Amino acid sequence: MLAVLASCASAPVERLSAEEVLGAPHRKETLPVASAELLERLQRFVEEADRTRHETPRGAPMPAPLAEAWRSVLEDVDALTKRNPSALDLVRARLWLQTAFEADGARFGDVPSDVASHAQQTLATLTMKLVTMTRGGRQLRANPATFSWPVDPVVVTSPWGHRNHPIHGDYRFHAGVDLEATRAQPVYAVAPGIVAFAGWNSGHGKQVELQHDPHLATRYSHLSGWSVHPGEVVKRGDVIGWAGKTGTATGVHLHFELRRDGEPLDPETELPGPGGSLMVTR
Repeated sequence: MLAVLASCASAPVERLSAEEVLGAPHRKETLPVASAELLERLQRFVEEADRTRHETPRGAPMPAPLAEAWRSVLEDVDALTKRNPSALDLVRARLWLQTAFEADGARFGDVPSDVASHAQQTLATLTMKLVTMTRGGRQLRANPATFSWPVDPVVVTSPWGHRNHPIHGDYRFHAGVDLEATRAQPVYAVAPGIVAFAGWNSGHGKQVELQHDPHLATRYSHLSGWSVHPGEVVKRGDVIGWAGKTGTATGVHLHFELRRDGEPLDPETELPGPGGSLMVTR
């Protein structure tokens, strides 16, 4: 066991408005509207997903046809973001996809990992594109070396990397670190960012994802609840939720991930040591 004592995440600070953090909305000409065909396709997808949910027992794996429908619609929406859609179309696509993703995560016991990661990435892209439009093209820039930690004190109970899964028993990759926490303990934003997701994500339970710039994101899982909503601007130290044991968890803790372009990074090597207060148990 390696134990190093210290303190970590910043105390919550006064919240700024989106205009103060991102700058006043930028007035620009109306952008072309996405094709009516795509919007109709999104609506059909949402309706079909809703029917599949009602026809499938709670806790069963996501049916293969629905998983394939997800892959197809996500490719369509990715293509939309590469064109010049209106903000309204981006908002509409994000709302429909997030609602369906959250509902599927709560209904099915298993969502294919490629579908879950692709959906999260697409939702984050939609959020960042919307934010960039309101800022007149200016983008956030983030550096993990300046991040804090999401709980205080910091006790790493399970590190990043391959391990034996505590519930399923198989040897698999652990994309984040597990941090010791008590029920309803505040969970803080580790850096300024935009809330890309706040909802239920299958085995991750109640989850918040923050997008810190077009490449870097952090995820906070197994929460008992969240205090933010998608599109909201947060500062480092803002309370974004509270620790819990929702989803696939053996006890109360925080599962924390750091990702660059969707690929998981080891927070222990990327984030600064919290002032000599990091405690690691193995």
